[in-house]
Amino acid sequence: MDGLQAFEALSSEVGIVLPDLLRKLLASGKTSYGSDWQSTWRERMLQGAAPFSTFYDFEWIDATQAKQDVERWLNPKAQNGNAFLPFAQSGAGDAYCLMPIDDEFIGVALIYHDDETSRIGYQSFDDFVVCQFLQAFSNLEHLTDDFTETEVLQCVKSDVWFVTDLMNKQTHDYLRAFCDLPLVPRPFQHGPRSRPKNVLSLVSQEQLEIEFAKYPSPNIAPFKTVARWEVNSPGEGQPAEHMVDWRTYALDPKKKFLAVQTYSKEFRVSLAEAKSVVDRFIELHKKNS
Repeated sequence: MDGLQAFEALSSEVGIVLPDLLRKLLASGKTSYGSDWQSTWRERMLQGAAPFSTFYDFEWIDATQAKQDVERWLNPKAQNGNAFLPFAQSGAGDAYCLMPIDDEFIGVALIYHDDETSRIGYQSFDDFVVCQFLQAFSNLEHLTDDFTETEVLQCVKSDVWFVTDLMNKQTHDYLRAFCDLPLVPRPFQHGPRSRPKNVLSLVSQEQLEIEFAKYPSPNIAPFKTVARWEVNSPGEGQPAEHMVDWRTYALDPKKKFLAVQTYSKEFRVSLAEAKSVVDRFIELHKKNS
């Protein structure tokens, strides 16, 4: 069963229809990083071979992991009646999910793995994609450690070009137009109390807010969620404290190897592959702290 078929099967199980754009992305086969990602990621990013590779702190998950997340954590029984269809995650383990807004519309929510509340941040999957690109355009600092300025722009254009080929003409033209703007350092403020910092960008933070206003979030109040480790796995009935997430171990320097072992066992990968994931998670956590 290929990626799209597996997600379609999961879609039927949870009762959430896959948006057209997401179906096209899954059908492309490019949302799967493959076993050679660690050795080829740089070249593939320059070629736009992995959709959304220029988004900050975004990682596609496959249908197997999505199904595990649904069964173990993101299901109506565990989440106060709410249904989710996860398709990606952050480095911290927060889940990007499709979530019904009503009988007609399906939005996108970032479900925090360790918080009591989350919210639907986007009216549709297409809105999510546009806003994430806009966010990237305003701050491309996360790419500058590995790419020159010329390569950063190439990564962005390659990513935008591939994804917009699958979108309607209006959005296609809208997003591509930003790639013709000058890539220069501009002040960016990460929070209301933080000091502005010059970052490489295509648009200013002020312009970003203007563009964001075109894609308002649904007028829906935040909803209660249950943290991943507070949910029992199906049939196990074990207290939450006995099911520690690998990310929790990774944040303790003394338990890094336990994090590697836990990840390896959960996702059935080699210890070397697990160590690579854990190392990247720790690096992202340090950068965000």
